[in-house]
Amino acid sequence: MEKLLSTVKDFLIRNIGSSVCLKSRDESLLKWTCEQVIREVTNEFLEFEAPGIDDIRYMSQFLYTSSSDGYKIVIIHRADRILHEAANSMLKILEEPPVYSEIVLTSAKYTDLLPTIKSRVKVFNVAIDRQILNNLERKKASLVKPDLILSLAENDFEVLDFVMKSDQFPQNNDFDPKAICNIFSKEEISAADKVSAILMIDDLYEKLSLVSEETLVKFYDDMMSNLSRADLNRTIVHLCRLLQIVAEYRGCTELSLFKWIDSILTNRLMNFNGTLTLLNLFLVIRENAKR
Repeated sequence: MEKLLSTVKDFLIRNIGSSVCLKSRDESLLKWTCEQVIREVTNEFLEFEAPGIDDIRYMSQFLYTSSSDGYKIVIIHRADRILHEAANSMLKILEEPPVYSEIVLTSAKYTDLLPTIKSRVKVFNVAIDRQILNNLERKKASLVKPDLILSLAENDFEVLDFVMKSDQFPQNNDFDPKAICNIFSKEEISAADKVSAILMIDDLYEKLSLVSEETLVKFYDDMMSNLSRADLNRTIVHLCRLLQIVAEYRGCTELSLFKWIDSILTNRLMNFNGTLTLLNLFLVIRENAKR
């Protein structure tokens, strides 16, 4: 990873005075890369995630004040989720930031980035060295459902790092509504919890192809009873992210499933009806698992 970090650092330094976008399928890799590199470039930086208009104003004030460290950098994570109003308010400074500053966007959904933003940034594709992924093969003997967990590791740098460094992995893969709700209700989900969650979702995928509708409704009721309203939509998003990997692992080729999942993951406002969407999620899993 040292080569990647060095290359990203050089890219950022070369483009001081402009705006850039670091893209990858893996949000955790993008955040980790920024954490490792930015402090080597400057100590004066701000971080935002899908900022609003007030954040954009504060960002502009920060960039236009003089620097005592040489450079000023603003990092905007999940730039693909910036709403149009906030995006429009930052276009001018995005196109011409102060000469001693830089705006760094990160995006795991670069295709969803607004065209007005894409046209104003230089792009760097952040990717893990293939050799690191190949080294994961050595861990297969110690993993439950190794191909599934390695697929997750390829899409989540935190999980990859966890698998590479750890010798103890979650073994229980039975779907537990309360346990999975507890995981997804956390502000920060650990790599070990992500592994446990994907194992449980895979178990759910298998179970829903066999159980009665009454059992499906019980699973749904159990999850609803363990979720607060505030956690419901966030849990659905986490479920969908992992379900994508599970469906591919299970050999699902139904395009409608992936389109439905993507419609949830690209919802910028997360303003879908959580109660109905969770039920639909169970029904969609059941329908595709039976094929």
